[in-house]
Amino acid sequence: MPPQRCRAGAGSSPRKSSGLGSERKGDEVSDTSRPVRVRIAPSPTGNAHVGTARNALYNLLLARQHGGQFILRIDDTDVKRSTAASEQGVYEGLRWLGLDWDEGPDVGGPRGPYRQSERLPLYRAAAQRLLDAGRAYRCFCTPEELAAERQAARATGRPPVYSGRCRRRSAAEVEDLLARGRSHVLRLAIEPGMMAFTDLVQGRVEQDAGLLSDPVIVKANGVPVYSFATVVDEQEMAISHVLRSAEHISNTFPQLQIYEALGYPPPEFAHLGLLLNPDRSKISKRTGAVYIGEFRDEGYLPEAMINHLALSGWSPGTDREIYSLDDLLEAWSLERCSAANAIFDRQKLLWLNGHYLRRLPVDDLARRAWPFLRRAGPVGEAPTGGDVARVRAIAGLEQERLKTLGELPEAAAFFCQDPSPADSLAALQENRFARRHTLAEHREALEGLAEALDELPPADWAPEGIEGVLEARVESLGWKRGEVYMPVRIAVSGRTATPSLPETMALIGREAVLRRVRALVAWIDEQAIG
Repeated sequence: MPPQRCRAGAGSSPRKSSGLGSERKGDEVSDTSRPVRVRIAPSPTGNAHVGTARNALYNLLLARQHGGQFILRIDDTDVKRSTAASEQGVYEGLRWLGLDWDEGPDVGGPRGPYRQSERLPLYRAAAQRLLDAGRAYRCFCTPEELAAERQAARATGRPPVYSGRCRRRSAAEVEDLLARGRSHVLRLAIEPGMMAFTDLVQGRVEQDAGLLSDPVIVKANGVPVYSFATVVDEQEMAISHVLRSAEHISNTFPQLQIYEALGYPPPEFAHLGLLLNPDRSKISKRTGAVYIGEFRDEGYLPEAMINHLALSGWSPGTDREIYSLDDLLEAWSLERCSAANAIFDRQKLLWLNGHYLRRLPVDDLARRAWPFLRRAGPVGEAPTGGDVARVRAIAGLEQERLKTLGELPEAAAFFCQDPSPADSLAALQENRFARRHTLAEHREALEGLAEALDELPPADWAPEGIEGVLEARVESLGWKRGEVYMPVRIAVSGRTATPSLPETMALIGREAVLRRVRALVAWIDEQAIG
């Protein structure tokens, strides 16, 4: 088979060159008027993971840059493991990221249906064409026979590929076996010779077809395998470019033979480096999954995830690290995507997420924080009444300290729940500021503060008024500022670190602050400090 030439993507109103019209690793790229149509084709056999999302992002960017279409197809030919819940997880995960598709099972389109399980007649017709042309044949070998073949091949140092013995059966033998009801699969008859294609990311890729086994294209139950069904789908859906992970390179060679046998023009291929765990193990949706929805539920922002995924396999060629989806539409290019594997770095994602959280307008932060704050305190199902101002204030106070929205329930719990006086006393005794004074001294300081706060007019219960009381206590006691503020912070929150203490106290409220300070005083008394 001659090398497949890369064709330049085309479409209405291209935004920016993506490298499709330039030389790629020594191979010239020819021009074409073929519209850019790309797809993401996950199998619903497990929750969609970050590798799926990264590939979806790159496909979407290519389509949008060239005025093309981005298609979602559900490859559900693995009937036993495919589930409606996993399919729904694909929709929810990609939509949370803002990766909306132009055609798909849930939105329709001119080239549907968009689930492989609903396209079986197309596959049967294509399989029959291959049978009629002598490019496919029926294989009646049992699993036991195939296992024995592989074992014998290994024993003699040969590649453990199928021998093709059913390929040599006569028509009469085949008819006899069919008449006897023997179970069989369909296999593609691989033609020998050197094969090559030019990959838009990997460059020129070659394979000796003689080392390939004749692959099964239709299982005994009549359901096509992925590598065959995908060829039919790419043709029927007019897919121009296939951007997928490098693990599919091995599928590409038999697929090219299927394209040729059926008379279909193959799409351009771009095999992206894999996305790996930090230990360089493969990210899997069934084992050690990194489900997109998990990040949403942990409080990551879609903006941070998009930013991180974009940089996990693509280099802008600069030191810039912050990219919105709109930025990527201008900056991203296929020619700067790496053939090497990339690490999905959770620490970098966490840093990016904190960056995006700090940039959010406080009203937007409060809206996104609402479901997380519901875990910590008495807010309703939806933002109504006084809860709105409270959530906005809590979110605003914690904003500079947050790395994920999921930290809010624990971080903000003390706004809604009194700390344990026993825990507060333990924290007081362990704190380096507090250890500079005796418990008796702290008791007197806290009691005096409670009296001063109780005398503060209700109209002055605000950060400025509270800070005035605190600073007056610093001056009257002659203590350092931290020696006064820390015991109060511990008393009202049970913690040694909070946002601004006056703002925190103002938000907790007058009644709760006085109750908490006096509860710690009472607990110190119970310890009989003398």
